[in-house]
Amino acid sequence: MIGVFSTVVSQSRLGRIKLVIIDNPAFRVHYRLTFAILLACTTLVCSRQYIGEHIRCIATGVPNNVVNTYCFFTATYTVPDTNHSAHPGVGPVHWDSRTVRHSYYQWVPFVLFGQALLFYLPHLIWRTYESGTIALLVNGLQRLYLRVEGDKDLTVPGSRSIPSDATRLSKMRDVMNHLDTVTRFRLNRNWAAVLIGCEVLNLVNVVLQMKIMDKFLGGQFYGYGLHAFDDDNGNRLFDQVFPKMTKCDFHKFGPSGTMQTHDAMCVMALNIINEKIYAVLWFWFVLVLLPVSVSALLWRVAQYMLHSRESFNRLLLREASPGARLDPVDLAIIARQTTYSDWLFMYYISGNMDGVVFRDLLHSFANGLRKEPGSQDSDDDDTAPLGKAII
Repeated sequence: MIGVFSTVVSQSRLGRIKLVIIDNPAFRVHYRLTFAILLACTTLVCSRQYIGEHIRCIATGVPNNVVNTYCFFTATYTVPDTNHSAHPGVGPVHWDSRTVRHSYYQWVPFVLFGQALLFYLPHLIWRTYESGTIALLVNGLQRLYLRVEGDKDLTVPGSRSIPSDATRLSKMRDVMNHLDTVTRFRLNRNWAAVLIGCEVLNLVNVVLQMKIMDKFLGGQFYGYGLHAFDDDNGNRLFDQVFPKMTKCDFHKFGPSGTMQTHDAMCVMALNIINEKIYAVLWFWFVLVLLPVSVSALLWRVAQYMLHSRESFNRLLLREASPGARLDPVDLAIIARQTTYSDWLFMYYISGNMDGVVFRDLLHSFANGLRKEPGSQDSDDDDTAPLGKAII
């Protein structure tokens, strides 16, 4: 089983450093950090290196390996209301005793693995929709200090190349042509909607998974972390959700055909790991994922309301693309004449491009918008298409 999970980790590109960013830190908390935490928990639950056998039972008249396998597969149980027992929930069963069966520990690794995949799903949707557009546009425009004079690129070890000045100029024309096309024909009108939709999906995923875990643990998850540091109530809650000692009944026929019941007491070593895992997940979901997801959506609302203000653009675009002084007039034109989706697309381009290159690109793009027919800034000068502004 660990081999299966390791294959998924290798295919998810979790350890690779991304040079092009197409989302925000809150998004990456979901599909990188949370995905890694859940996969680590899955691997820990499946490993026998630290906890040994998942279950060991004591019974008379039955081979230990048989009763261990039987009790793990058929679920064990506890008697919550028993008094004067050797261990909590382990005692004699009377006709009116209430028993609680525990079988969810069999499904813990599969549930954790499924949760990890659900956290990766919004990123997979967004990456599929974005299709590497930003990476294609900014390739070769990230590091201006690595430049080669002339018309030929310089190939370096590692299947990479340092672009020449001619290549950089050609790439800037390509970016301008792309911005020209998407601005004129509103091809980017769904770009921001899909990105924000995936961020909403992140929040829905967190709430839904908390609901699933609460159902999975018998309605005990919502208050699970509140008692983690309470020695009395915490230990009692942990023993109820993940008992370390349980009972199991093994039935078999005797020599004369009479049904015999063997009462077994089982040590659930796996639950000492499970209780810690879900305590960590409670704090991660409640104190990290929920605030981060809500804050990310509130930031998108603020961006939508303020993106048409020149002061907001000056602050945000300079922060996203440091190292170059942006023209306030260009920022004012961008603020007035771009939709939020086009503005957001340009914001992500600025974060993945050298500051000086982006300044020139922004100036050329603003000049093209200024000369567009119907623009408030248009004049009687000769006009040129946006993609031709860089010469």
